Amino acid sequence: MTAIIITSVGQQRGAPRIWMEGRKLDREGFGAGVRYRLETTRSDALVLVKSTSGPRAVSSRKSRGYAKPIIDLSNRALLQWFGENQKLRIAIRRGRITIRRHRISERAADRVGRLLTKLRLKQPLDIHSLFHGGGIIDKAVHSGLARAGVSSFVQVALERDCQYLDISIDRNPELFSEDTIFIEADIKDVCLDKAPKSDVLVLGLPCTGASISGMAKNGLKHAEDHLEAGALFIYFLNWVQATDPALVILENVKQYAGTASMSAIRSVLSSFGYDLQERVINGNEFGALEDRDRFCLVAMTEGLECSFNLDAVSSLYSKPDSLADVLESIPLDSPIWKPYDYLNLKAKKDKENGKGFRRQLFSGADIRISTITRRYYKGGTTDPFILHPQNPNLSRKITRIEHARMKGIAETYIDTPTISETVAHEIMGQAVVPLAFEAVAADLGAGLIEASQSSQPVAA
Repeated sequence: MTAIIITSVGQQRGAPRIWMEGRKLDREGFGAGVRYRLETTRSDALVLVKSTSGPRAVSSRKSRGYAKPIIDLSNRALLQWFGENQKLRIAIRRGRITIRRHRISERAADRVGRLLTKLRLKQPLDIHSLFHGGGIIDKAVHSGLARAGVSSFVQVALERDCQYLDISIDRNPELFSEDTIFIEADIKDVCLDKAPKSDVLVLGLPCTGASISGMAKNGLKHAEDHLEAGALFIYFLNWVQATDPALVILENVKQYAGTASMSAIRSVLSSFGYDLQERVINGNEFGALEDRDRFCLVAMTEGLECSFNLDAVSSLYSKPDSLADVLESIPLDSPIWKPYDYLNLKAKKDKENGKGFRRQLFSGADIRISTITRRYYKGGTTDPFILHPQNPNLSRKITRIEHARMKGIAETYIDTPTISETVAHEIMGQAVVPLAFEAVAADLGAGLIEASQSSQPVAA
């Protein structure tokens, strides 16, 4: 028979400690008083072998008349095989005990080793991009890492919307290489049996079920109730397990931090061997005029000695002084200035009914603008509009160029006849403020460079 113990390296008086006890030891030949020796020739495991001439003996303690066998290994020499608090797999069978790192610890060590080796050799990091959209967050991460001297490329880009994927391929050529795999599919339909390993996994989980407007529109009590987006976090976690990234960068609406989905993500990533950092990032704080909050999670493999601190990330750019700095010169008699009577009427009714919906009207003097959403082209009650400089009864929608400027996206990205006004607003409206995530990636890259210079390669 065989007994398996999953445990972790403990500590006693500053030294690592491995503790085993119970009838399973007795059954496999390690009863109280039995002598044994250590085999220390293997680099991947510590082996205890039953031996009448062994220098060690199994101790015991009485428990209801039974001498319960105990093996207590406590010595700094254990660090030759195992790290502090490292998870272990102990197999006990027929007078032999094999102690080795648990597969989770082995995978974590392998991730760290792969990453640090690439950094030392100045090889580009492989990025997997899920829910790729138009590649806005990916370009920000790519640019931020490059600032720190870390090269990268998108090895896998997954996006189910053909138009979005085509736009990213056309507008972000620097992200891709001949080895890039483009997947136009729903993540639920992707087979991960032969998925390549990744260094960094970047994603913005669809937030339809977590945003305030999404929950109200769909009548949801919980984000997980959304038929399309509610369970997507499961497929993301499957991707993590299959591709073993050293780093994960996840973004979503700030409300996502309080969902059951996020609680599950925290628990599972921690069990996979990741250390997590979280922060709500505001676009205004990072050089954009759009007052957009996004939840950001950075998960780093345990054992990666990286000084990165998400809370300490600060802006790389200066914010424009006011909206006047980014507004296009629209003639005062242009037909795009409209009264929008139906929106004014709806706002009035909402107020009478005690609802909190109000029209969001801004002028060039304002120093910020509210969030511009994916469905901005529909022109809803709470969407931001620009007030006519002379006629308070007229207003207009924000143009695609203005949208890009307010969010910190290069105008060249959407200033092309191949992208319609509607699609331009869709792509940017569901994206992050890239200036913020470029800053996150720049600090992360600096921490990685420092780690690669101060650490020795980690053996798998």
